[in-house]
Amino acid sequence: MAIEVSVIIPSHNRHPYNLLTLQALENQAFDLSKMEVIFIDDASTDNTAQLKDYRPKYPFRYVRNKKNLGLSRTRNVGLAMAQGSIIILLDAEMLVEPDYVKKHYRHHQKKDSVVVIGKNKNKAYSYLFPGFNATQLNEICSLAENSSAVRNRMEKRLKLNLQDIKLAEYLKKLKKPVQLLDEKDVKSSSRLRTFSVPEPYSYNLLEQLEGRYENSRLIWLACFGSNLSFKKKVIDKIGGYDETFQGWGLEDTEFAYRLYRSGAQFVVDPTLSRYHQEHPITADRAQEEKRNMLLFQEKHPVIEVCIKSLNSLKVYDFRFMDAVLEEHYALGMSHPGQYEKLKQSILAMLKQIPLLITQKKPVTSLLQSSGTVINSKEHKQIISEREALAASGKFGNMVRLFDLLYEK
Repeated sequence: MAIEVSVIIPSHNRHPYNLLTLQALENQAFDLSKMEVIFIDDASTDNTAQLKDYRPKYPFRYVRNKKNLGLSRTRNVGLAMAQGSIIILLDAEMLVEPDYVKKHYRHHQKKDSVVVIGKNKNKAYSYLFPGFNATQLNEICSLAENSSAVRNRMEKRLKLNLQDIKLAEYLKKLKKPVQLLDEKDVKSSSRLRTFSVPEPYSYNLLEQLEGRYENSRLIWLACFGSNLSFKKKVIDKIGGYDETFQGWGLEDTEFAYRLYRSGAQFVVDPTLSRYHQEHPITADRAQEEKRNMLLFQEKHPVIEVCIKSLNSLKVYDFRFMDAVLEEHYALGMSHPGQYEKLKQSILAMLKQIPLLITQKKPVTSLLQSSGTVINSKEHKQIISEREALAASGKFGNMVRLFDLLYEK
């Protein structure tokens, strides 16, 4: 039977939870003969190579890169191999519910050129690791405190009574990972939910933009490498992942932005859930993301990309950000050629944030350090434009953004 859906999974040193990911896919409420899984081992140095002998119920292709190529190039390897007309991208540590593929497939039967996003992303604790950070430790302790199923499983696997220990301190001293979930668990939606907590960023973004998905200029921010599907012919239109992105982060966001710019229609399915198996976070991940943010802005020096820098200031008000973009483009339409210095200053200050962070400098004096202001005359012009815009009473969110950045 012809393959209709290709699930592409890149993986680097994600064993053994990548096995759980593959096992969860065996339980899909979809004709497995029409679904292939392309698993690309990006030169892992752990036991991932054992998966070459994996024999699931669906057509499975194990491919190993001879050297580490990174996420972008590895995903492109999978895209080039895919036989299905529908592509689902999944990270190696993601668990999905039994109806995951079926729901993605259904959307693509209704509309031809859509990008499907699952609304719910959760953090699943399938293993206990000694390297968990404070947030992860708090979450696993909370799960154990509030769920007898989690508590009983942990006591069984750790071979102790949780009442006799301080769990967070005990976990920090583990010598090796302890498995909590097995194959049977990852094929059960209820068990996945029991061992997980909501992941706030993507959920809050989509929650805030609800009702505006079709018109939002930020909907592409909700697309991650583990969070979307599209027709393969999309690749012919925009190309694959940009292979100049190295390290962690934003290669998938940049890909999603190009989908958005190509005119793709984004569909958010509130019933689609997936679960990220929590693992220790590498210390250099934040810096890698900031470097990639600079690259992202360099490739797309526009306000809808650069406004993401507000997240580095702990601003996660996506309604506000979306409203800024609406006003920015409305201002260009209603007042062409006006307020140019003000708009340039906002863009320059947004671009300056990740640059300062990458250089490990304080995020202050954004207007001055951005080089936008050459002399006092230009500074006065920017302030004058800000005052005039505020007086108009129509572009309050742009004024608010300028003030937020100017006062840093």
